Amino acid sequence: MRKTIVTTPDIYEMTWDYSTAIKVTGGSLLFVSGIIGMTPDGKLAPDLLTQADTAFANLEKVMVSAGGTLRDIVKVNVFVGENYRDHMAEMRKIRSRYFTGDFPVSTLVQVAGFANPDYLFEIEAIAALP
Repeated sequence: MRKTIVTTPDIYEMTWDYSTAIKVTGGSLLFVSGIIGMTPDGKLAPDLLTQADTAFANLEKVMVSAGGTLRDIVKVNVFVGENYRDHMAEMRKIRSRYFTGDFPVSTLVQVAGFANPDYLFEIEAIAALP
């Protein structure tokens, strides 16, 4: 699988650690459902930041189970249930521990609610596996 980061000087500069676009050739695609910050024993932290950290760790485990790594992810959609701006600096630190280069294309949406009112964070992904 070959992953090429696509950039252009014809639009604005990306404001954070994500890529404008990624071109993928060869390999297999993996589509990951929304992953929440629940531990294997079914526990859900009561705060956004712990849920986010646990969700990223869960996503990493899914990637390993599929034969890949977080570096294989080409697209993420992140859903936050609390005011993101109140937690922006901490959320960026958490994300930066998991995505360290060749950043995936990314969308972040603050939502009014989730299927379960205790959920505060969810991440889904598309990966290009070797």
